Amino acid sequence: MPATPASPVIAWLAGGHADDKPARIAARRNFVHVKRCFMAVMEHVDGRRGEWLKHQVRHANEAIDLWLLRGAVFDALTSRGPGALQLRTELQHALESVMPSGTEGDDPVMAF
Repeated sequence: MPATPASPVIAWLAGGHADDKPARIAARRNFVHVKRCFMAVMEHVDGRRGEWLKHQVRHANEAIDLWLLRGAVFDALTSRGPGALQLRTELQHALESVMPSGTEGDDPVMAF
C-alpha cells in the first residue's frame, strides 16, 4: 500500500528537517514579525479584554498560537471603527506568511 503524502500543515507542524537551520531561522524571523504585527494591532484595543489579549500575544511562542488568537483579536478590533478593517486585513496577510493555508473560508478577513 503506497504511503499517502502528508499535508503541508502536518509537515509544517513536524518541523521539517533538523539540518535546515537557515529555513528555521527564516521561519522564526517571520514569526517574530507577525507577533510584532499582533502587538501593534493590540495597541488599538483597550480595557480588560485588550489587556488579556496583549498578555496572550506576548506569551505566544509559535505561529499556531497567534493563529488560534486571531478570532479574538479580529473580534476585539470590530469595535474600533473604519480603520479596523484595514488592521484586520494587514494582520491576516501577516498570518498567511507564516501559516500554510492560514484561512478557512473564501474571505480571508472574515475567516475566524
